[in-house]
Amino acid sequence: MKRNFLAIFIIAILTVMCACNPQSSYKVDNTYNGFKLVKKKFVKEVNANCLYFIHEKSGARLLKIEADDENKLFNIAFKTTPQHDYGTPHMTEHSVLNGSKNFPVKSPFDVLTKGSLNTFLNAMTGSDFTTYPVASMNDKDYFNLMHVYLDAVFYPNLLNDPRILKQEGWHYELDNIDGDIVYKGVVFNEMKGAFSDPQTELSYRKNKILFPDNTYGVSSGGYPLAMPGLTYEYFKSFHDKYYHPSNSYILLYGNADLNKELQFIDSEYLSDFEISDKKIEIPLQKPFEAKKYAEKPYAVPEGSSIKDKTFLNLNFVTGLNTDQELVFALEILQQALVNHESAPLRIAIQKAGIGKDISAYLNASKQNVFNITVQNANPEDKAQFEKIVYETLHKVSEEGFDKEMLEGIINRMEFNMREGNTSQKGMMYIMMSKNGWLFAEDPFLGLEFEKPLAKVKKEINNGLLKTIIKEQFINNPHTLLMTLKPKPGLESEINAKVKKELADYKASLSKEELLQLVEDTKALKKYQKQEDTPEALATIPMLKLSDISPKVEWYDIQEKKVSDIPVLYHKDFTNNILYANLYFDLRAVPQELIPYANLLCEIIQLMNTENYTYGELDNALNINTGGFYTYLSSYLENNSDDNLVPKFVVTSKSTIDKGNKLFELAAEILNTSKYNDVERLKVVLTRHQARVESRIKNDGISYSMARLSSYFTNKGMFNEETNGLDYYRFVTDLTDNFDTKNKEISEKLIKTANLIFNKKNMIAGITCSDENYPAFSEGLQKLISSLPEGDGKINDWKFQFSKKNEGLMTASKVQYVIKGYDYKQLGYQWNGNMRVLNQILSREYLQTQVRVLGGAYGGFAGFSKSGNSYFASYRDPNLKETLDNYDATPEFVKTFDADSNAMTRFIIGTIARMDGPTTASQRGSIAINRYFTKTTLKELQTERAQVLSATPEDIKSYEKMITDILDQNAICVYGNSKKIEANKSLFKKIFKVAK
Repeated sequence: MKRNFLAIFIIAILTVMCACNPQSSYKVDNTYNGFKLVKKKFVKEVNANCLYFIHEKSGARLLKIEADDENKLFNIAFKTTPQHDYGTPHMTEHSVLNGSKNFPVKSPFDVLTKGSLNTFLNAMTGSDFTTYPVASMNDKDYFNLMHVYLDAVFYPNLLNDPRILKQEGWHYELDNIDGDIVYKGVVFNEMKGAFSDPQTELSYRKNKILFPDNTYGVSSGGYPLAMPGLTYEYFKSFHDKYYHPSNSYILLYGNADLNKELQFIDSEYLSDFEISDKKIEIPLQKPFEAKKYAEKPYAVPEGSSIKDKTFLNLNFVTGLNTDQELVFALEILQQALVNHESAPLRIAIQKAGIGKDISAYLNASKQNVFNITVQNANPEDKAQFEKIVYETLHKVSEEGFDKEMLEGIINRMEFNMREGNTSQKGMMYIMMSKNGWLFAEDPFLGLEFEKPLAKVKKEINNGLLKTIIKEQFINNPHTLLMTLKPKPGLESEINAKVKKELADYKASLSKEELLQLVEDTKALKKYQKQEDTPEALATIPMLKLSDISPKVEWYDIQEKKVSDIPVLYHKDFTNNILYANLYFDLRAVPQELIPYANLLCEIIQLMNTENYTYGELDNALNINTGGFYTYLSSYLENNSDDNLVPKFVVTSKSTIDKGNKLFELAAEILNTSKYNDVERLKVVLTRHQARVESRIKNDGISYSMARLSSYFTNKGMFNEETNGLDYYRFVTDLTDNFDTKNKEISEKLIKTANLIFNKKNMIAGITCSDENYPAFSEGLQKLISSLPEGDGKINDWKFQFSKKNEGLMTASKVQYVIKGYDYKQLGYQWNGNMRVLNQILSREYLQTQVRVLGGAYGGFAGFSKSGNSYFASYRDPNLKETLDNYDATPEFVKTFDADSNAMTRFIIGTIARMDGPTTASQRGSIAINRYFTKTTLKELQTERAQVLSATPEDIKSYEKMITDILDQNAICVYGNSKKIEANKSLFKKIFKVAK
């Protein structure tokens, strides 16, 4: 369950292109199954009828979006406004899904994850609401999911079983009377991991100051040092207060039968409740009388340098989020003022040499918060940073912004809003409707964006942005300048404080109380190990294998040519949008230039070109395209690691009328980018290095998994050199030594680009309709004519492998523990039933051992078609104990047993991960991926049949393979420096990840 809901769905306001009948038989003011229809209208931005109901008996609100989409979504949300840092909303979110009145298993959520056809199944905690969305393309499954979720939120077992809070939230653990008491709990460890990210710490600290009098001043997810303050009685009272239908917001999306939905929700749940007189309100924070300043520390490893590690963060509380026109204007300003390549504040900060990166974003709470953050700065930069910000604000409030820049920003915003390029459209509408619904009782407010956006576009010409800058920024006293400084040894101080706190608590207990705590610990572990009874499992509704299509969804590719260049064409309806990709074979570059290929990817559209400055280029791309991106992709032909086919990919999209301009800009970028512009190169390289370093600090799971794979596979080594720790060291070296290496860097970038971008090295891909294909072909011809011929030479790369077994030391408060190997190198081959093995190990064995008993946020296994296999933990308080759990896997597999119902659940859950809704661009990408990997329909059909026919005996047969994998003893752990040092005998090498 991801707490960072807004970060995951921040693609602000998207629209759907599904055909809907604008007529509906439902009449306003009539009552249907207990629901009174209070508003009905066809919302053109959604292209669907939207019906808004109030349940007369319980007061529940319900919005139905009647889209012609088989991926149906049910969501129930509650306004939740915590007053403490305990993380009560977050612990409640986890705990309600741990058994309920009609589904008395320990975790219905886990049972559904194992065995439903859901396309989305989760729950998320925001700063002011908690939401429970489920989606499925299967009608029967959709109602099953709805049933379980409604039962969970209204009748959870947490109200009468304190063990659920102990497991999911926090508890004291004492294994023996002479041992030390420790804190355990899934959410507790999740939030320790979250607060390992300094930006989480920054957000928490600044919100405490900006909102001292309302819910936004506390952490809804939970601040680890405060979480043990939550009592069971308070926990239950929180559910009683907030989880009532009168405080609920139900959204239904898709083509399910509305009458059936209303009838079920009313008769099974809402009819049991009366309207509550409890009103959940969020008072507005009273504005400050004057700007505030604050300075707070964050932890870095002991012995670390503190140079260039300070965050400077300026915040403006700027009006209400329900003011759509203001919100759109602020979204434009975050680009025009800061995020655009030629934004005036970005340029001013760069010229002053403050930090390595600057960004702005808008918080979507009841009161907007406009944030400007400089990373990799120093404390002494604070005064100059503040001075430059206000000087820039005064200047643009008088002179305004470049008109082409504003045109481009608005065009890109409108393109994204109208494109609707997401397969989970229902999830988008949750976010679109959320603030208007919660704070103005109007779910249509966020859905209908055309009018307020049109008004903003008009008023920009009348000085709207200048007025907002003066009122909301320059003359706004509700402002905070926060300095977040690195402090080596802070984590040790915190740990010592917690250790003393626990020691004092232990000292306060009598011998009898200590013995009781030991017994409570044993009892909780016994409960956690206890399996659900067949009778309890039978209460969870389940599909049959006959409900699943045995056929693979296949997307055709037509092989064409334009000017003798191969074209992979996927025909699909795209609403007059071209989704065009260019694939350049990276084997054209010698092995020593591999890291430069990724550096080229990162900077190529940020440089000046022959006919554009970097700012003009950014404008042109925004005006004429819906996006232009480059990345590296490593395909494996026939899923063999010996057949690595790496590509430099240019992916872009535009409306049909701008297709020619799209390819003209692509030609400009590929052929004329000025890599010898040393001044500009230094700016983009420095920023890129800072972002890589930030990702490494915040994404331990990805980097440790990739690092392990580099020990034994070609693909792993390639990924490590282009996006792993080795690449980080590469760009850090270039940045640190830029003044002496800039000529070499420029020359190697030029050489790399010349080797990659030529006709003989290129394949094009396009997703569009037949009627739009000629426009693509015409534009592509012009691009092709601009490229050099090339020699078609392919280099033979030879990677050197070494089982390094590394401990990657950071300031993280938790670990990411990885172990694995390539099973094909051990003589084993892929079989589709290994997908079921993945599901069983992840959702059954590791879920219990690593998450439930170990307290990690997650544990999972993976076996890829190429041979790469792994066992991994996420936000894990343990290290050696987790490795021990991995090593015990063969015994679990050896003794694995499952009746027909249990096996069916595992198979259905596996299929759910293979199938899912797709957009036109996604279908095109899947088809092209299959082309490059030489994946055939027959192969996929065989694999699907192997999944559907998997048996317990098949699973048991993998005992030896897993034993052999684990016997290789290849490990990589990313985590807390002290924890890794304490277990250094497990590693060949331990080292600090960042400076």
